[in-house]
Amino acid sequence: MLDLSRQQRNLLLMRPIFQLELNKLRNGEDAESSPFAGLDTHYLAMSALDAMMEATTISMGSTSQELQDHLSTVAMRMKPLLTPEQSRRVANIVIDALDNKAAGYKEFSFEYFDAVSISTKQYRFRLVRWEPDSEDVYRYRPTEEGYLVYLGMLDLSPEDAQVLMEKMLDLLVQRGRFEAALEIAKRARKLSIEYRQLIRDRLYQAYRSPGSVNWSRDMNGRLDAARVHVRQRQAEDARMEESIQDALRASDEINTRQSLTQLLKTVGDAGLVRMQLAIDISTSSERFIEAQRSVFRARRPTGLPDLESQLLPQVMNLTATDLAEEGTHFLSAMYPPVMPKIYDLNSVLALLSEQRAEEVQMDREPGEIERHVPVPPQFLPEVVLEARDWITERLIAGHKRRFDDLLIHAMNDALPLPVRQCIALTLSRSFAPTDSEFANVNVSLTGAEFRCDVAQGANLEFTAA
Repeated sequence: MLDLSRQQRNLLLMRPIFQLELNKLRNGEDAESSPFAGLDTHYLAMSALDAMMEATTISMGSTSQELQDHLSTVAMRMKPLLTPEQSRRVANIVIDALDNKAAGYKEFSFEYFDAVSISTKQYRFRLVRWEPDSEDVYRYRPTEEGYLVYLGMLDLSPEDAQVLMEKMLDLLVQRGRFEAALEIAKRARKLSIEYRQLIRDRLYQAYRSPGSVNWSRDMNGRLDAARVHVRQRQAEDARMEESIQDALRASDEINTRQSLTQLLKTVGDAGLVRMQLAIDISTSSERFIEAQRSVFRARRPTGLPDLESQLLPQVMNLTATDLAEEGTHFLSAMYPPVMPKIYDLNSVLALLSEQRAEEVQMDREPGEIERHVPVPPQFLPEVVLEARDWITERLIAGHKRRFDDLLIHAMNDALPLPVRQCIALTLSRSFAPTDSEFANVNVSLTGAEFRCDVAQGANLEFTAA
């Protein structure tokens, strides 16, 4: 028996178009009133596939509105008596026939006899796809079977679709669709820049706040989308660049050469941006891990110039006139933004003699992580509770008690040393209303000094309301 499987497949691919031609006159009250009377549906179907293929080379396919406008124009050229409504109806019926609307947009399914297996088999296929592009715009694109139908029953395998796309791109440049191609190249370049900025923003956020960026939630999906974008646009731009160069070599007209040169430059710039995007994608994991490590490292010095070794010598080299004019600014620069709190003379001397340390180069080798040991509380909870209760009993409404008197009473009551130390600390904190644990107690300075075994300093007076 003869093996006619390939020829049978080619015939099956044409059956949706044959069915459209067979049933076209049913779209009307009678055969004469049908808008398809006098129209060649074979040509309309092929013209739809041609428009999709041309748009696929520059913008990933045709939108529904673009394809409808194209078929409406072709139908009105065939039959000038058609109204705009009738032409749009014809366009929609042709598109629906190619997309198998009658079967709920499912795959076409036809049976055929396979001579090799001596059995009846079923062949499923689609002629077009309606899918979103990289910008979530839904577009029609021919499938591999749609390419075979367009090529007019040639014995072409689906693997040759890549060669067909290159031929279609050459045809696009030859037709002079430079503005459309330039617009698509600019849009693709802009999309690559947006992907780069998105990745850089996430990594910068990870450096600033390492715990705020999650790799699986915030990075992984975006990197996959960027990889798909790079892979698709590199293949298309390589074909476009080759076609433009061939057209440049064959063209002598000045305006055409200028348009081709501008298009070639835009495509080249887009390629450079995508190369940088590919580098960002490949290094993003290492940079993210480095950002996570930074949370465990000490902050680097601010790098401000040292006052004694750098600023003052430069000031002294100025002339007296310049020094007098800028003296006010120099003096104001000497004052710190926040005055440091100094409690004794030793702290003053240590602060004045402090030298700014040179910036130390941080060790790039990863260190060891030690287990965090929490600092134990200064007083046990039961000691704090006993001290608070003792103070509350002594602060009677309408009576005034001094700091030193309370500490002497605590010693006379034979309270343990930790409890008396906790009492001294609690009373000292009560001087600040924000830290006081006694809301109805007023604290004021007496102007005298006191000294005790657990505390010394300015004496305080407590008045309970």
